[in-house]
Order: sequence, then C-alpha cells, then structure tokens
Amino acid sequence: MRWLGRWGLRATGPIVLVFLLVRVVDYGELGDIVGELQLLWALAAVGAVQLIILFRSLRWMEIHEASGLPRAPLTYQLRLTYATVLATLVLPQILNPFSRLVLLLQDGYQASRAAVASVLEKGLDFVAFVAFGLVGSIVLASTFGALAWWAVGAAVLMLVMSVGAYAARAHLVRLLLALIPKLPGAGDGVNDDRLGALREIGSLNARTLARFVLWSLLIALTQATTLYFLSRAVGVGLSYPFMVALWGVVALSMLLPLSVNGIGTREGILVVAFSAADRSADAAVALGLLLLVVVAIGSSPGAIEWLRRFFASPGRTQETAAVAVSPSAPPQGERSR
Repeated sequence: MRWLGRWGLRATGPIVLVFLLVRVVDYGELGDIVGELQLLWALAAVGAVQLIILFRSLRWMEIHEASGLPRAPLTYQLRLTYATVLATLVLPQILNPFSRLVLLLQDGYQASRAAVASVLEKGLDFVAFVAFGLVGSIVLASTFGALAWWAVGAAVLMLVMSVGAYAARAHLVRLLLALIPKLPGAGDGVNDDRLGALREIGSLNARTLARFVLWSLLIALTQATTLYFLSRAVGVGLSYPFMVALWGVVALSMLLPLSVNGIGTREGILVVAFSAADRSADAAVALGLLLLVVVAIGSSPGAIEWLRRFFASPGRTQETAAVAVSPSAPPQGERSR
C-alpha cells in the first residue's frame, strides 16, 4: 500500500502534463513554436548541460576526498556523471535515486564511504534547490500570489530540516548503511570501515561545507541559465532574472514527491508564470518538454556507460584500471578474491 501510495503521488505530475496536452495546448501554435526554434540558443542550452556535468564531476572529485574515497580521475567522474544525469530522466525525485552509489559499489568502492559521499551529494543538491526556491518564490510573489508564499513557507521549512539533517548526519548515514545490502553491487561490503565512514561525515568542517555549497549553487545557477537559453530558443523573451527566479520555483517543486524528474509539475508552473507574464501557455509547455530533450541529448554519452555495464560479464564491472585505488584500500572484488 505504501508503494502504491508513493507512485500514486508521483502520478500527479504526469496527470497534469496530460491535462495540459489535451485541454490547454494548441498544437498548431506549438508546431509553429517548434518550427521557429532558434538553434543557436538551443545549442547554447546543450552547452550549459555540459557545464553542469563538468561542475558535478569536479564537485565529485572533492566529495571523494572529503568522504575518504580514493581519488579517481576526471574522466571517470565524467563518465559516471553522464550516466547518472541520464538516469534522472526516468528516476523519481532528486532525493530518491542513488544511481551513482550503485555504480560506485559496482566499481569496488567501500560501501560505507560511498554511502557517505552519496548522502553528501544529495544533501548539497537539496540545499541548493531550497535556496533557489526560496529566492525565486520571493521574487515571483506578485506573479504567483498566495501560492508563492506557501512556497516560501515550504522552503523555510526545508531549510530548517536541512540544518536538522546536518546535525543528525551520522544517524542518517547509519540508516543508509542499513539499506546498502539491498542495492545492486553491494555484496558484503556493508560492514567495511563503517566507523571510519561515520567519522568522515562527522568531521566535515564549515569551510569544506561552504565550498561544497558554492559548487552546488553554481550548478543550480547553470541549470537556471539552461532554462533561460531555451526560453530564448522558443522566442519567449523574458529577462534572465525572471527565468532564474522561475527556475527556483521549479527546483523547489522537484523536491516534492509529485512527479518523476518534475514532469508535469514543471510544465504547470511554467504555464502559470508565463500566463502572468502575458506569454503563451503553448510556449511554456514547449519549454518544459524541450528541457527534457536538451538534457537527454546533453547526457546521451551516459548511455554508453550503462550499456557497457549491462553487457559486462560478471566480475568485470569493476573499474580497477580507471579508479585510482590506494594499495591500502583495494576494491572489494580484490579483497573477496
């Protein structure tokens, strides 16, 4: 029943999208918008997706160091980031999927420390989305009316929860460690260096966290820039500050378990904002769907990584050649052998 309830909530977004496509969209106008798409702005959006992937990969290099994982080259981090960004197109909301944790476990990283790294990444994305959502809701209060102030309240509540989660970070990691054996590729690694992993996440200092938050805010700002580029591609002509604030509201909605990757809820918010700004609802729906297409195109190299792992024979999924594992911490596969 809980499983049905969760997926029932996530069906809200797709239902909204179906309603927009059936009752709101004028397909003649939508076709004109797509036909007049400005390719240079669309290509700029694809380039912004590449920057997002690069920034995430660079942040992951620092996350490895902070969580006690062995260093890995940028090429390895890029491959995994392409794969995980592509996976977000079909997985539930940003706090739920741990596809990168699965990949790290398959590559022989210590399960406990990989869990610490995953919790840290998801927490950073959560904080960045809440921050942008709070600012965006305040900026667009006149556009969304009372709805924006409900969003402000939700953002403040999430911010308080974030502070509480940081205070209870060691307990949260213990809960995640209990779930690791259920993940593909975990094997028997759940007991490896558990105390060391908890010690790592408990010893993060304020300066390191501030640097991580700055990385996360930069990633979120680049995501907002992608939305702006696409708005220019469809000829909307709204200002950059307006689109950044609008992305904040969209990002905040993606934290709610009402959709998969924001499908439907994103388009609904865009329609409301565009209507308030005297812009076409068809352009709003086109923008939301085009964002999915651009992310899919920008992260398409990740399909190679997923296919390579899917067709790899058992025992050959570990990236011992690509991952710089120290002699004192060999991959789990080597320890088992």
